[in-house]
Amino acid sequence: MPRLALGRVSLLTVAQTPEYKALMARLRREEEARSYERMVNPIPGPELFHDRFPAARGFAQVNRPSRVEDIGDDDISYNEIHRQVVLIINFLVSIAGVAGTLWIAARWWSTPSRLFLTLGGSILVAIAEVIVYNGYMWRMGEAKKKQEGVKEVKQVIETWVVGQDEDEVDEKSILIEDKAETTHETVRKRILETKVEET
Repeated sequence: MPRLALGRVSLLTVAQTPEYKALMARLRREEEARSYERMVNPIPGPELFHDRFPAARGFAQVNRPSRVEDIGDDDISYNEIHRQVVLIINFLVSIAGVAGTLWIAARWWSTPSRLFLTLGGSILVAIAEVIVYNGYMWRMGEAKKKQEGVKEVKQVIETWVVGQDEDEVDEKSILIEDKAETTHETVRKRILETKVEET
């Protein structure tokens, strides 16, 4: 009989007694029955939102925007959210950078003094960030208003004909022939010269 050794304990495989064989046969039959049942009656797929909440469609219809302007554009919304997240991260990095720099620069000071210096510097940087951002947004708004006030005038400045150089002004038009109209004279073919022998 094969032995399995686990550390100091050795295990013998189970002798295949009639009870063991009967148990294995019963387990195989049960597994086949379960397998057949799964095949005949498959498990339903994952429950979807509209299956669980059938009234959700009516709720969405009732609460839809009343005007087309209220729908908005997802791309603009995502861009706006991305810009705001980057702005918040920029603010936090600036504030943390100044706080860390002031904490290290004042390492010989007492801890309460360092703490108040760091806190004061961080608050000043936060205020400066907000002021600079508001100034930036104000200027962008002014530029947008100015840009909307300017009317764009479109006019043709110069025209040209494809295939014609700027220097040569030729009023003659060139007719391009179809391939079907070409004659056999234009086809290249080899002409063999015959030599006449003199006798």
